[in-house]
Amino acid sequence: MSDETNKTEVVEQLEESQIDLMTVHWEAGEKNPGSDEQRLLDSLREERGKDYYSDLLFVLLGNRYSSKEAQKIWDKLVSHRDSLVQALGRNPGIVVAALDWQTNFQNNTEQLSLIESSKLEDVRESAVVDGLTGLYDHDTVLMLLKKELERAKRHSEKCSVLMLDLDDFKKINDEFGHQKGDEVLIRLADIMRENLRTIDTPGRYGGEEFIAILPETDKSAAIQSGERLRKAVKNKFSQDIFLTISIGVACFPADGSSVDALLKNADSALYQAKDAGKDRVVA
Repeated sequence: MSDETNKTEVVEQLEESQIDLMTVHWEAGEKNPGSDEQRLLDSLREERGKDYYSDLLFVLLGNRYSSKEAQKIWDKLVSHRDSLVQALGRNPGIVVAALDWQTNFQNNTEQLSLIESSKLEDVRESAVVDGLTGLYDHDTVLMLLKKELERAKRHSEKCSVLMLDLDDFKKINDEFGHQKGDEVLIRLADIMRENLRTIDTPGRYGGEEFIAILPETDKSAAIQSGERLRKAVKNKFSQDIFLTISIGVACFPADGSSVDALLKNADSALYQAKDAGKDRVVA
């Protein structure tokens, strides 16, 4: 089976799952569920039974683990998240902790105590993250946006999207080379992880374009989040290379009730930011 076929199957299974990223945040203790959400969480635990933790890991890592090892791995991820909190002095969130854990285990087969070495190739083939930045890739982040919009509709909540693009990125590649360009993309991904909330979901949309899903966020708060990212990028890159980003903002339901409509409006806002002089946030 090809990598592309395998990944397509992973994404399709994630779409069919009743467990989404918000469920993961609830279980990880990063978001307190309301009374309705708590009932949903309890019913999911009861309904899924021994497969519950396997489902959680499938959302996080895009890999199926046996029910026997799944809860052990989940506990390992939560412990790893807590270790990162102590090391960094802030909570990077269970998503970042899971991706970091997966990357470390993929790259060091000697440390594989929970996942058999023979499964390592399956892990690589089923990955739903971008190989360069470690963020969710295009297909996966759009699937997660679809699920978040469905959740927002059920609970009559707001949800916002940030569309980010590096300004004049071609000049970086032309002047410094593609290796430097890759380093810039990796650093931008790190800045997104550092400056977004634990319940937000960053992803690589394609090329030098990135996306962030902001649950339970109205347009005003999304603009503030975008400004925080814009300033962080400008400050982080000011020492060795001048680099800025432009950001387009769209909010559900005002700017669209579907993935396509929301992305179209976010993209339109992004190009307005570019036309207005770049290095700005437009909603």
